[in-house]
Amino acid sequence: MSDTSMMTAETVGSAARFDPQLRIPLRPRLRRGLVIGTEADQVVVTGPPKKQLFRGRSATQLLPGLLDLLDGERTHSRLAAELGVPEEVVFKALSLLWTCGVVEEGPPRGTEGEAVPDVDDRLADYLSRVGSATEVNPCWERAAIRLRTAGIEIFGDPALAGLLRDELAGSMPVALGAGDTPTERATLAVWADARDSGQPAPGTGMHTLAEHCWDKGVPLLRLRVRGRRAALGPLVDPRTTPCLHCLTADDEDDARTAVAGDRELAVALFARDLFAAVSRTTPTPLPMRWRLVDLETLGQRDTSSATRPGCPRCSVAEGPVVDRAAPATRFEASVAMPPKEFADLKAHQMHYKPSNLALQRVSRTWPVAPAVELPPPDHDRLDRTDPPPADTRPGPDTLSLLLSVTAGIKADSTDKVARWTASGGNIGSVTAYAVVRDIPGLAPGIYGYVAAEHRLARLSSRVDAVPGDRPLALVLTGDFPKVARKYSAFALRILLLDSGCAQATAREAARALGIGFALRPRWDDDAIAAALGINPDMEPVTAVIDLGDAP
Repeated sequence: MSDTSMMTAETVGSAARFDPQLRIPLRPRLRRGLVIGTEADQVVVTGPPKKQLFRGRSATQLLPGLLDLLDGERTHSRLAAELGVPEEVVFKALSLLWTCGVVEEGPPRGTEGEAVPDVDDRLADYLSRVGSATEVNPCWERAAIRLRTAGIEIFGDPALAGLLRDELAGSMPVALGAGDTPTERATLAVWADARDSGQPAPGTGMHTLAEHCWDKGVPLLRLRVRGRRAALGPLVDPRTTPCLHCLTADDEDDARTAVAGDRELAVALFARDLFAAVSRTTPTPLPMRWRLVDLETLGQRDTSSATRPGCPRCSVAEGPVVDRAAPATRFEASVAMPPKEFADLKAHQMHYKPSNLALQRVSRTWPVAPAVELPPPDHDRLDRTDPPPADTRPGPDTLSLLLSVTAGIKADSTDKVARWTASGGNIGSVTAYAVVRDIPGLAPGIYGYVAAEHRLARLSSRVDAVPGDRPLALVLTGDFPKVARKYSAFALRILLLDSGCAQATAREAARALGIGFALRPRWDDDAIAAALGINPDMEPVTAVIDLGDAP
């Protein structure tokens, strides 16, 4: 019913029956501010974050009548009765409309409705129209309540603070803070830092505010302008983030001289992120990351930081405070998932995009390499309670079974690929290679495992390229480009998690079969990558497992 970049009614409707994060409105209504056009072969909706086109007979025959009835009062069963169609058809259509940002939940009912503030129509239209960008608020009134119940107090540079107050005044309660501490009504403190204005450098005032907010559990958000560079953060919250000193340890100044309009631009950009963080209507890198913006070129990037070992505020490590956290720690901080209250339901919907669903069937096949068949895996061997046989020398049947459960496919239906081992996003990032040295009936060499067909592809006869003395070694790698198509920079973590699951499965299978199992603690990445014919930056080696007994 929509273009190929979106989910179909059948797909999202089926998923919504079991996925609690697909929150289909019970009393749906059209979002405010939309323009709907009905044509001979399609229904066009303009106004959501992305223009939507609904095509096909179902769209042109069902949608016009359904859209006319969406008033926030009718239930699914009532809509079905008035349209004369099964309720399942209505549910699937509503599922797609909600996913595409066309409908939202009806207004809060009962006593909840009394808390809805009186807001300007233009603000209400905006909150409703773009609310599908995150789907955090079931209806626009929830976003309005978030805004009106917020208590924003701004401290720091008076000129910058005044600009920010004026920018936000029409959408939420904002006040200029008095002294160095927020009042009890504050739900968020903001520090406006613009040393170029001639104001004193951050010192006692900033230190006092940060300490007070940390001790009282009040989130603190910083706007920093230096030269022609603005930092729209970080957000400091003792419940979820490191302290301000750790987050700002990497701050850099900008030697350029600010020009007219730089401050106003920085404030407008900052106000947008603050509005998004409070209302939750549009995406923002806060609270885990924040934006650095070049006010001259408008180039921007997200940044983050991590707790420095030894920090007296937010570290449990004892000893002197280090200048900067280790690279691995900073990477983890850069891809960390936000707290539950900042979860983005719209991002979860991306699991059901056709392009993402297709990833679960993508795997390496080595089409020009000689194919080597494997015997069917006998999974019943793993269910035995009696001790494994005394002869534990791995054979082709054992290799077949190990590859199957470690990196293979259990079943492939039209809806989903089922795997023997857990996989992030069900993408199947693990690629397995077998280094065969002494397996009866199988020529020594290096083989790639074709999971989709459960066979081997002979890649090389150079067994010595992967040193070892066991009859068999499994090399696990991660398909980074495939996973990055869905998870971007988070893909590396997915690769490592998937590899850990595969290693655990291989260990348990080897134990049940009585096969010697040894994980190598270190290996030569470049040498193994050359032996496998891979680029380690795109397909990193994540594990080398020796199997069988040494001679």
